[in-house]
This record gives sequence, C-alpha cells and structure tokens, in this order.
Amino acid sequence: MMNMQDKKVPEKNWLHLDLKGAIPSLDKMLPQLEFWKTCGYDGIVWEYDDRIPWKSWPGTWRGGYTSMEHRKLMHACGQLGLQVIPLIQTLGHLEWLLKHDAYRHLRENDSVSELCPLHPDVRKLLKRWIDEVVSLHPESRFLHLGGDETMHLGTCPKCAVHDKMRLYTDHMSELCAYASAKGLRPLIWADVFLRENRMELASALPKETIPVDWHYDGVPPYPSTAALRRSGLTVMGASGVMCGWWEHCYQVQSAPGPRIRNAAGWYRWAAKHHSGVIHTTWTRGSSLWNIYGPWHGAFPAFLAGGNPERWKCHPWNRFFGKLTRIMERENPVELAEAAAGILELPAGNAVEYEARRWWNLALRYQRMRKLFLIHSSTIDCLEQVGKFVGRDEAMLENSGRAPLDALLPELEQWEHEAEAFWLDNGLSDWKEFRETHSRILKNDIQVCLSKKEGGQIS
Repeated sequence: MMNMQDKKVPEKNWLHLDLKGAIPSLDKMLPQLEFWKTCGYDGIVWEYDDRIPWKSWPGTWRGGYTSMEHRKLMHACGQLGLQVIPLIQTLGHLEWLLKHDAYRHLRENDSVSELCPLHPDVRKLLKRWIDEVVSLHPESRFLHLGGDETMHLGTCPKCAVHDKMRLYTDHMSELCAYASAKGLRPLIWADVFLRENRMELASALPKETIPVDWHYDGVPPYPSTAALRRSGLTVMGASGVMCGWWEHCYQVQSAPGPRIRNAAGWYRWAAKHHSGVIHTTWTRGSSLWNIYGPWHGAFPAFLAGGNPERWKCHPWNRFFGKLTRIMERENPVELAEAAAGILELPAGNAVEYEARRWWNLALRYQRMRKLFLIHSSTIDCLEQVGKFVGRDEAMLENSGRAPLDALLPELEQWEHEAEAFWLDNGLSDWKEFRETHSRILKNDIQVCLSKKEGGQIS
C-alpha cells in the first residue's frame, strides 16, 4: 500500500466556503458538493456567519439555510466522504453579530468588527457558541476558530494597558483548549503573529492547535510558514481561490491567473511537506462590504486547488492563460472577443456550462465598465477643452454622448441575462448584486449624459 509520501498529495485538501455572499439554494448546493469532491477536495470548511439560525445569537439570522437544510448539507458531506470543518470567528470579523444593538456592548472600542477579549461576558458566550457548534456537527473532528485581522485589538481603555499579543494568545488559547476538551482539534488563522512580527509567540498556543498561514499573492514558500513550523505546531497553508481584489467595487470578476497559480502552488507545497491546505473562497471583504460574484467564477481555480494536473490538462487551460492578460489590458475589443470565445469552449457537464455562462457575463460587464470610463472621460475632457480653445459639438456627441447612450440598452440586456443566471442557479442576494453593480453603472451613465453644456467640473 502506498503511504502518503508516495501519493504526493496534500494530507488535507480542504475547500473553504464563505457563506456571507451569494450562496446557492440547497438543491443547487448539493451538486456543487459533488463537483468539489470530484475536483479532489476531502473536506469543506463552512464559514457560516449569520447564514444559519444560531440559538447562541438570537435575532441575527438573515436567511440562508434553515436548521433542516443545514442537517441535509452535513448529511450530504458525509455521504460524499467530505470532512466537515465548521469555522466561527471568535475575535474579529464579527460585523454580522456586532452590528445588532443587542450585542453592541461586546465591541472592542465600539468597533463593529471586533469583540473585546476582556469583556466579562465574551468568552462565556463564545464557549456557549462552541457547545452549539459541537452539537450541530457531531461527526466533525476539527473546529476553526478564526482569529484573523484583529485590527482594533487592545484599543479600548480596559485592553490598552495590556500587551496586545498577550491579549490575543490568552484569548485564543483558552478557546482552543476549550474546543480541544470537546474532542475537536482547533485551527486559527496565523496572520496576527506575522502582522505584529511576533511569530515566536505561536508556540504559546495549546499544542493541539493548527495555525493556518494564509497568503493569497504569489506561490509558496513563504518565510512565515517556515517560522510557524519552527513552533513545533502542525501548520497548514491557505490559498485564495476567491478573494478581495482591488477592483471589487466596480467589477464582478477578477482575473483568473493569480488565483490559479496561488491555489496550485499551495497544493504542491502541502503535498511536498505532507501537510494540509485550505483553499478559501471569499464572497465579501467583510459582512458589511459589497457582495462579490458567484463561485462559478472560481471554476478554474477550483480545479487547480483540487489537483493542478487536472487543470493543466483541462480544455479550458489555454484560453484562460490568455484571458488573464486580456482582463489586465482591459481593451474593449479584446474583452468582447473573449466574451464570445468563452461560449465556444466545450462544456462537459452542468457545472462547466454554468461557469462558462458566468464568465461570458463577467467579461461583458468589464467591457461596459471600461467603455463608460473611456467615453465619460472624453465628455469631461472635451467640456474643459471648450473653455480654452472652443467646442466641437460633433466630436463631443460622437466620441462621448452617443457611445454612452448606446450602452444603456446593452446594460439592460446584461441585467436581464444576469438575473436569469442568478435565478437558474438558485443564488441569494440578487437585488443587492444588481443595485451594487449594474444599477450603479446605469446611474453613472445617466448622470454623465445629463450634464449641461459647458461642463460642470471646476
């Protein structure tokens, strides 16, 4: 029998699902789980936020999966041989909870994102939550306790007199020990040790703790991973299959290349070091940031994270290698050609068909956004030129207003198709996605077209 070293695959190859953004209905999620299993993942890290009705935090559920639907999801994972790893945030990234007045008193220095680790009720409430998580996941052997990006740690009057990292390690260590006593091996994100340049303090965590070193840019190795491994703890890595990108407020899809390379790189690192990796799929920057596009856009990175060789041999590989450069150049003609070309790619199953459909929409949206920038800037520029050397009304009309006006019906058609895609795939939060993308673009176009002659920019 081959041992793990001979297989040259990660010891753990988990996919993280962030449920705070657009999520599919139960009947659409089940086929997705089957797809991820075929990709090569052996576990799902479920980051729920307020998408299931927590008894520990009454009044916070905003819709998602009912208790019955959640049980069916867990059962489906068991049937597919997918480990279930629940993820709950226990210090930062708790906007979904702390935005409610009922829990505001738990904030660190009134930050909507962060708990005060010294509030007398915080750890008691978190332990009650851990108890609930254990009851909902009786087959789980791991529990991810979050702990990342605690930007406001140590800023309230009570905490400010203490060493920031001592606050952090005391808080996370107590919760890790509590989870371990419940029979769950705890994981935490490890970025705080790196950010504070205190990597050596990771050894203060309970020995059962698994720090996860996440890096979404480039490929391993990273110095922080080696430093964490020197702590004597088991260390996992984490890729960014879907994550925040600089254009997230005005695009619907990031370029695929960096995501593919990062996921494949972490897979190979984990295989080489007989370790594990979590491939993260973020759907918002935080619970109070705008919604990203759906998981369908991560199809190539899903394949690369599940097994890089499978993606390397996939018939879409060559096209997506060119697509990254096209998206970075943002040439409207190239984007239009790519949008049409992607529909010519073979679709061997329903997942590929829907991924192809989404990428067509995403590239068309990027093209419209770029055209808006070109023609609205033309209008602004020519209106200012008119103050100095005179106005050419024909040029202003033909190079600015007319092309922008022609975008409006195209955008209406896009919105109609995007809504059909959303409905066909049972995705949540269509209205929010529409209002934060196509409706903003439509409004920008209309505002630009309504400017009075002579310009309005001083």
